Amino acid sequence: MKRFLSSLFFLLPALAFSQTLTVQEQKRCVAFDVLQNMRKLNPNMETDQQFEQWLSEKKQQMRTNNTQAVVTLPIVFHIIYSPSEAEGTGTNIAQALIQQQILQLNKDYANLSNSPYAIASNTNVQFALAQKDPLGNILPQPGIDRINYSTAGFTAPPYTVGYASSANNYLNSTIKPATIWDPTRYINIWVLSMESGILGIATFPASSGLSGLSGAETSTTSGVAIGPTTIGSIFTPSSCSAYTKGKTLTHELGHFFGLRHIWGDATCGDDFCGDTPIHQTSNGGVPAHPKSNTCGTADEMFENYMDYTDDAILNTFTADQVTRIQTVLANSPRRNTLATSNVGLVPVTATNRISFSECSGAMVVSESGIAGSYPRYRDLPLTLNVEDKATGNATVTVNVSGTAVNGVDYQLLTPTISFAAGDNYKPLNIRVIDNAKVDGNRTIVITYTISGTGVVAGTSSQTMTITIQDNDDMFVSQGSATVYAENFNGAISGWSTLNFSASPVNTFVISANGNAGGTGAVLHVTNDPVAKPNTYTKTVASSSGVRMPLLSVMNMANAQLSFKYRVNGQSSTTDYARVIYATESSPSSYAFLGSTLVGTGAVGGNVSGTATIPLTNSTFANNKVYLGFYWTNNTTSGNDDPLNVDDITITADGTNVETAVSSSFGYDIQSGSSINNFRSTNNKAIARLTNLSENVTGITASVIATGSAQASITTSTGTFSRTEKVFQITPAVANTTASYRVTLYFTSAELAVWGGNKLLLKVLKVKDGASLTGPINSGNAIAVTPVSATEDAAAGVIAYTADFTGGFSQF
Repeated sequence: MKRFLSSLFFLLPALAFSQTLTVQEQKRCVAFDVLQNMRKLNPNMETDQQFEQWLSEKKQQMRTNNTQAVVTLPIVFHIIYSPSEAEGTGTNIAQALIQQQILQLNKDYANLSNSPYAIASNTNVQFALAQKDPLGNILPQPGIDRINYSTAGFTAPPYTVGYASSANNYLNSTIKPATIWDPTRYINIWVLSMESGILGIATFPASSGLSGLSGAETSTTSGVAIGPTTIGSIFTPSSCSAYTKGKTLTHELGHFFGLRHIWGDATCGDDFCGDTPIHQTSNGGVPAHPKSNTCGTADEMFENYMDYTDDAILNTFTADQVTRIQTVLANSPRRNTLATSNVGLVPVTATNRISFSECSGAMVVSESGIAGSYPRYRDLPLTLNVEDKATGNATVTVNVSGTAVNGVDYQLLTPTISFAAGDNYKPLNIRVIDNAKVDGNRTIVITYTISGTGVVAGTSSQTMTITIQDNDDMFVSQGSATVYAENFNGAISGWSTLNFSASPVNTFVISANGNAGGTGAVLHVTNDPVAKPNTYTKTVASSSGVRMPLLSVMNMANAQLSFKYRVNGQSSTTDYARVIYATESSPSSYAFLGSTLVGTGAVGGNVSGTATIPLTNSTFANNKVYLGFYWTNNTTSGNDDPLNVDDITITADGTNVETAVSSSFGYDIQSGSSINNFRSTNNKAIARLTNLSENVTGITASVIATGSAQASITTSTGTFSRTEKVFQITPAVANTTASYRVTLYFTSAELAVWGGNKLLLKVLKVKDGASLTGPINSGNAIAVTPVSATEDAAAGVIAYTADFTGGFSQF
């Protein structure tokens, strides 16, 4: 162990001892919203309270009977497609995807989708494709009714569903009545495009026998409507997006059988299930546990099918939810007859093929640990998914390669995986090890081989590439600091142009022909990249962009982009400009920043000024990103000037210096010149270690004393002043041989008392166990002149860098 103390440059004589573009927002489900709109139009509709009272009584009867055999229900998919869409394209989805959807429903409703909860339960409900149409004819494609919207006399999609306007519901008023099959014998599923990017909507069940009340559904509207992109399964999704793996229909059928959203469609609302935790609101994406809320819940159940999270993580119906489903199925109109339907059932069969459940074959994870202090790590629970189930025994041997090093950057926790007959999935676990090294992104490439016949390799998703995103770069600053600035008047490097249309006639250049309110050259759009006039071609559609160099905002927060701009064009919907961004992990996938060039919408039409746009922490903090500008125009008239940009500045709050007593986590440090940054558990800068001569395990950096005054230290030659702040660097195992370079961080305020001498101090290394209040000598301390002592006045940071030999633990 060693301690570092800064002291005056004359403290001691020399001593003889040494030492890291977006589309329309989708709405997952609007069943509750539409139900509320319907109630406004029909005040005699059954209320939630009336339905829940009825359901509560029926649930008690179900518990008394306490038997529930597995039932299989017939489904028909009414696919509403365009005349121009051949089967298997667009909305006219392929039969194979419908079959995969049935497979996914059956896994989900049988509790075979890898739920982590003991309360997860089998609904005893299964699904099959209807064999016959209402007239008794055998369907050429079981369970599929393809409807050309033009032939049927419908308008073109997207279709209104009573969401934006309660009185505007083309789905219920026109499409459903014209296409529904007897809802007492079929579960009707409509596949079509809906207003506002809606992915799904279901009719809620009603009670029976309540006089004077009308239900939310009728015999001409009963069923579920879903978007075509949602159809598929985890094994065979329609694409690799968030909501394309079949769980939307699982969710909507949950509504059809009486389930409510898990958050109760209110802040800290009630879903009438006693075994689901109270949620504050809906969840989206892929949250992390524990996810507490202000309702008093320590950890939300965001894997529940009745939440809004990504398909990939939805896997749970609870026991109380199952009771509701079974009660509604046994008692509610148009549901209580489905189990005895005479339309015939065509089960969907599948194979024992396996694949990774992440269909893209790639994922990006931060190396930031979330568990342990040494080593600090995060576990990645990957899944090998069987299309149906294993037919016998098989052993899967996991193979790893890539730029990440097994045993250093990660650990393979499941090198072999055993399948037995009936297994639907198996976990494959990778543990990512956090470090302090600024080592860039590294990859783990995972493949596998199979011995035995119980499972066979699938035809897709057979390789998984995990990119471990480095998090150790840091910009030490006590407040906001400039991360990047460009005024286009000097040498430009790292910028690149982008084409969003084939050979765009209008592109970005840098020249003095533009004007954005600054001086000298500007970035602007032109229709002649040689002469670079500040004009654009207005009669040829064109979309182009330009991006800045890759920017790191690792360990920074509250980033902000500002720039001067001038743009005419035509309007905010025809000829206009926007700000775009892409992440390092997806450098070709651009999204619009905010909803305008200046943060609130597309900009065009003779405007100028200075834009200041926050770069939200949820997207940009602890990330590496490309920022840029986008220009698009149509073929009608427009006005010069096109987009002009100047004086770009990006600022952010850097990593603060640790000024309290605190420690970092422990890290293994490899020999070499790599930078290793140590931050406290509060994510504040303590020290930097480089040039280590050998591998050393479990190094922890700490601040063990703080203050901004001067303290005294007594040596064999007298008493001198030192800083109150004291550092300690400790390896897990004693080391007496390593040499290294260390940088120690102070705030300017911590050293203000030293005045003009603050950059003239030496670094004193004191032997472990030596008291700072007692005399020190050449046997227990050494003073070293720093190789550098620098102050960044704007950032409010002072850094001392010094070289040491003789290891760690004796100091």
